[in-house]
Amino acid sequence: MSQITTVFLTGATGNIGSAVAEALLNHEYRVLALCRSSASAQQAAAAGCLPVKGNMSEPEIWSAHLEQVDAVIHTACSFEESMAAEDRRFVQALASHAKTRKTPLIVLYTNGCWTYGNHEQVITEHSERQSIEAFQWMNDNGAWLAAQPNVDLRIVTPANVIRAEEQYVPPIMLMELERNGQPTVPTSLSLTWSLVERQNLAELYRLVLEKGAPGEEYIGVGDPAVSVATLAQSLAAGPILTHAEVQWRAIYGGWTEGYGLKQVFSSQKAEATLGWIPKRIYADREAFA
Repeated sequence: MSQITTVFLTGATGNIGSAVAEALLNHEYRVLALCRSSASAQQAAAAGCLPVKGNMSEPEIWSAHLEQVDAVIHTACSFEESMAAEDRRFVQALASHAKTRKTPLIVLYTNGCWTYGNHEQVITEHSERQSIEAFQWMNDNGAWLAAQPNVDLRIVTPANVIRAEEQYVPPIMLMELERNGQPTVPTSLSLTWSLVERQNLAELYRLVLEKGAPGEEYIGVGDPAVSVATLAQSLAAGPILTHAEVQWRAIYGGWTEGYGLKQVFSSQKAEATLGWIPKRIYADREAFA
């Protein structure tokens, strides 16, 4: 373990955050978990974290706990309209606290893959960002925090996150299977998605914490280009409903625009500089377009 011993974690009971918490605890870190509800506090405590009750937008409740920590890992993200403002309030509180520290506050900030928008070429950390509207705030808030004094900012950008409990497909596909009774994809069957398994991603967060460089971004992707047809066929036999993107937006919100993006990501930087080893769930299947 590095000299960092105590971490303040947001989203500790969420899809990404719970895996990050497990990875940190397994490496003997002390994890303070920001929890919005009593239920999430109980879940975090059961996992081995120290719950800190509070909401991201109410730093007066929890900011004093930052004095105990060496780093902050920010994985919390909702799909509510208030998320942009809540996130800005959170990073502002981090910046305010950082000014009082003798050493820089290490912050791992999660930036979604959809903040890169459409790209014809493989996406790396140097590619142009052309975010979908729903997540432009991630680019804005990350850039703002990077410019603040005494903040050691490191960006983690995951591909679409998958997990064994959800059959290694993005959860919207399971939601659509239940709603329609058949597999559904947003555009055509030629579309591909970049994927990363959540526990494998959690190891990337740990490595960025221990070995990452200030001001750097690290993309996490296991399978760079998995065909949506392969994913749909893994759920159920029979016909696949295509071109559902407009319907998805009407039902779930504008954020689902991201599922229709043309994106293929590379994690070469994380592999070369941190020693991260991607887990390729679909490597041995006929999964690539």
